[in-house]
Amino acid sequence: MKNLTLYTVPKSRGMSVVWMLKECGATFDTVLLSFNDTTQSSDHLTVKSADYLAINPMGKVPALKAGDAVITEAAAILTFLAEQFPERNLIPAAGSLARGEYYRWLCFAINLEYAAFDRLNQISSNAERRKSIGYGDLDTAFGVLRDHLARHDFIVGNQFSALDLYYTMLLVQFTRVKPVEGIACDVFDAYIARHTARPAFGEMMAWVEKEMAKMA
Repeated sequence: MKNLTLYTVPKSRGMSVVWMLKECGATFDTVLLSFNDTTQSSDHLTVKSADYLAINPMGKVPALKAGDAVITEAAAILTFLAEQFPERNLIPAAGSLARGEYYRWLCFAINLEYAAFDRLNQISSNAERRKSIGYGDLDTAFGVLRDHLARHDFIVGNQFSALDLYYTMLLVQFTRVKPVEGIACDVFDAYIARHTARPAFGEMMAWVEKEMAKMA
């Protein structure tokens, strides 16, 4: 696919999109942004600059421009790219039962993120709140994932998919970058190690180091 432009900050959620682009063997341009709202150079826009807000009014990264279309939200971008590069086999076939499972776990990841941030922010879950919020409580939500990964090497099916990439980065975030009490476990450590051993992950990390050096 031609005419892909990634708008991102090197150390951000955009790392997952760079990893995915590497998995796809895609050629893409990059517009580097900064989180620093108080300074803006001719080389780097900030996420709150008018030019970037015209791309993503939320002022969040990543955003992917594909032709004239703009796609935001990392999970949506990964899924879109998986569909654009079917020869890479990074998503189950359209219409298959496995594709339905893919969508299930894609949406379930949103619950995990909210659960983790609520615990980081010390928002407690009483019985009434557990009934009203989608994820119930963190221990249950992450317990579902832990039990699934204790029995499966991959989120869906028998091979690596865009979901494994997404879940690996999510688990890295909440077990290592911003550790959340009650999440880390041997099952998740093994899952992370398995997928970060992929060559494309190493290519992504090299990309991050190179782009961080440019912004120094």
